[in-house]
Amino acid sequence: MKRRPLRKRESVVLISIVSIVTVFLGTVIYISFKVQPILLLQAFTRNRLLLILLLILFGVMFLFVLYNLFQLVGDRIKNKEGSRFRFRLALFFLIIASIPILPLSIISNNLISKSIRLWFVSGIEDSLTDAIEVSKELYSKYAQECDLEWRDGCVSCTPEEIRSARYETIGGVFTFSAQSGRMSALFAADFTLRSDIEGYEGFDPGAERWKRLTIGGREYLVVPAKNDGLGRVYLVREIPQLVHSYTERISLGLQNYRTLKIVREPIRVIVILFYVIVTMPIVLITFYLSFSISKEVTDPIKELVIATQKVAEDELDYRIEVEAKDELKLLIESFNKMTEDLRVNKELAMHAERIAAWRDIARRLAHEIKNPLTPIKLSAERILKHYERDDKYREILTKGINTIITEVNNINDLVNEFSRVARFPETKIETADIIPVITDVIEFLEESYKKIHFSFTHASDSAYLLIDRSQIRRALLNILYNSINAIEGEGAIEVNGYPARGKQGYYVVSIRDDGTGIPEEIKDRIFDPYFSKDVRGTGLGLTIVEKIVLDNNGRIWFESRPGETTFYMEFKLA
Repeated sequence: MKRRPLRKRESVVLISIVSIVTVFLGTVIYISFKVQPILLLQAFTRNRLLLILLLILFGVMFLFVLYNLFQLVGDRIKNKEGSRFRFRLALFFLIIASIPILPLSIISNNLISKSIRLWFVSGIEDSLTDAIEVSKELYSKYAQECDLEWRDGCVSCTPEEIRSARYETIGGVFTFSAQSGRMSALFAADFTLRSDIEGYEGFDPGAERWKRLTIGGREYLVVPAKNDGLGRVYLVREIPQLVHSYTERISLGLQNYRTLKIVREPIRVIVILFYVIVTMPIVLITFYLSFSISKEVTDPIKELVIATQKVAEDELDYRIEVEAKDELKLLIESFNKMTEDLRVNKELAMHAERIAAWRDIARRLAHEIKNPLTPIKLSAERILKHYERDDKYREILTKGINTIITEVNNINDLVNEFSRVARFPETKIETADIIPVITDVIEFLEESYKKIHFSFTHASDSAYLLIDRSQIRRALLNILYNSINAIEGEGAIEVNGYPARGKQGYYVVSIRDDGTGIPEEIKDRIFDPYFSKDVRGTGLGLTIVEKIVLDNNGRIWFESRPGETTFYMEFKLA
């Protein structure tokens, strides 16, 4: 019987790959909604660890695909059973998987290229540039208003006059100290402006035109002015928040647009690469699944082909032990049941042929032997009864006649044994608990054979079988007597009862002894009628046991080696 282990390792590998790909795709989908494309592209181009992990993932999956592909091609070249069907099935899956992938890849590549070109429609950059120029003009106007107000009123003012003056456009007046490198306030319209500008270190004192400063989310316009008594003076005006927001957006938009324009071709390549990164795991997992599914389908079929050949070669003990699902599992179970039925029917037919032949021989032999036995016995008894001569001759004659009578009785017993084989009682199947039957037989034998240690173990307290109780008791006794005769001196006999392993609905009784064992050359004849290695036996014991077991819809077999023999009887559970 050929046994195949379950493909747990392949299932674990497949589940692991599917899980990794699922997590990967889920991460990509999440990032595509939550992360800006520019940041995403930067992450892929700058993060080497991420690229290495992706390459490792693709490499592992690619190796799995190559391994299965080489294995498939190798089996096809070697012309193994089922390789042709598996090759065609895998090829069919690959074609089906490629039909949507190839056109989608071409269409996606074309749409990506067109979409990127649409980003750079003529006039967008000019519009953004004009908007920037407009904002500059606005800032220049703000600066001119501050400078004009300063010239009109405070160009020669003292610090006290600057502080007490009223301003419409100027929000603050500051001076710059070359020694300290800091701005100090002469006038500030509010405390925030003073705290933002005063002490500011990033200011360029050599600037000849207005400058924008963004501090703490607020934007200020710094305009250089002159004051003969105070030296270099700077006028500060806060830009309205709305103008500041608009200007920042326009500047950021123009900057991003020009960046995209510079990297337009790299972006197209990166986007296509990103598409490949996303789709490649799907392609690889599709290929791997095609190989796995084809193997899962073809392996049971291959085993069925092998099993069919084995059964055709009369190996009826062969069983398919490969994992399958659904209808294939049902097919394999049906095939195994069919071979089991064939084996049982073959054994029954062979046994019936043997018994029929020996019954015919027994009937003829009994008839031929019984005819002369009766007159021989009667004549010997008559001679013994009526002969009265000298004592010495009488003693000799008496001894001879007794010998004749004894041997006639032995022949008569043998004839009766023949008759029992020819007229075996009808089997009456009923539901019976085998445990007390075995216990009763062992207790009976323990009283007669003190030198032999008997033991009985059973998996449960009761085991109800469909058997003829009295016949099974006789079969157990015959096997146990054989075991007793095989033991020279002291020994042990172990009886075990347990549910059949790998065969639901059956119960096994095993009888093991530590006797001499059964020689290899007579194992095939052990159940033949009138064959016995013990000169004292008739050779009918195991023949009767086999018939009893088969008549009780059971199965009997044995295993033997020097120093150990085990007989097994298998019956249906009730």
